[in-house]
Amino acid sequence: MSVTIPAPPANPLERVLACPRCRGELDADLRCTACGAAGHRQGRRLHFGGFGEAELRSDPLNRLKETAKQRLGKLYPAAISALAPVLTRDFVRPFLRSFDLDAQLVVDLGCGTNRYDPRVACVDGGSYANVDLVTDLRALPLRDGAVDGVVSVAVLEHVPDPAAHVREMHRVLAPGGRVLCFVPFMQPFHASPHDYQRYTNAGLATLFGDFAAVDVRVGAGPTSGLLWVLQEWLALALSFGSRRLYRALVPLMWVLSPLKIVDVLLARHPEAGVLASGFVVEARKGA
Repeated sequence: MSVTIPAPPANPLERVLACPRCRGELDADLRCTACGAAGHRQGRRLHFGGFGEAELRSDPLNRLKETAKQRLGKLYPAAISALAPVLTRDFVRPFLRSFDLDAQLVVDLGCGTNRYDPRVACVDGGSYANVDLVTDLRALPLRDGAVDGVVSVAVLEHVPDPAAHVREMHRVLAPGGRVLCFVPFMQPFHASPHDYQRYTNAGLATLFGDFAAVDVRVGAGPTSGLLWVLQEWLALALSFGSRRLYRALVPLMWVLSPLKIVDVLLARHPEAGVLASGFVVEARKGA
């Protein structure tokens, strides 16, 4: 008796693809009919560049993170949420509920191993199991005005040119489309696979200045900012100049992470932004 194997679900990004180099049309083999640039398929996943394995493992801490991502898969975000010193509010799900995800296209740029909803398209530079499109986020292989919503959580600090990423968000959003970003302010260095910058409230308003409306608010409070710095300081102080001992002590400092619960109250302080661990930016593209 023959067994019918069901086809994999369609990739929602297939219908809005364009050449990442010249924005030209792609043929059925994902080759640009204008400039010849090409991607490829791996099952339902689309590939247009992304990180190489050597780049992902160049930093010692990121090597550990990549190993955890590969082993834990979709459980990795929950593990990080429990162990990390940062207490973030649930800002993504309320944002997603403001869309009709059955009719509107929302993409998560820099999703890692996380998927908020099966109807949200996952885009990342790493080829994780949940990713629909592997690509360089500075040059998305998507048409102008192709998507209705963009989510970007803890990504912009890890790119050398955040303005280029924000311009791409603006380009691919339809008129009236909205973006939600979480970005750090008071956080120690953390490569993924690199780490380049931090942001103030005013700096974020400038970075998203091409959008018609921009709202910046505290996304992770002062206790989270203080706690992460304290954990790193203790690991440095107790390692007595040994890099190997420092790296061993850092995860042991996570025992202090439950203290982040204080931010349930402190993050609501009207001046919490002066020491916030991170900010949430919500912006709308003009009509």
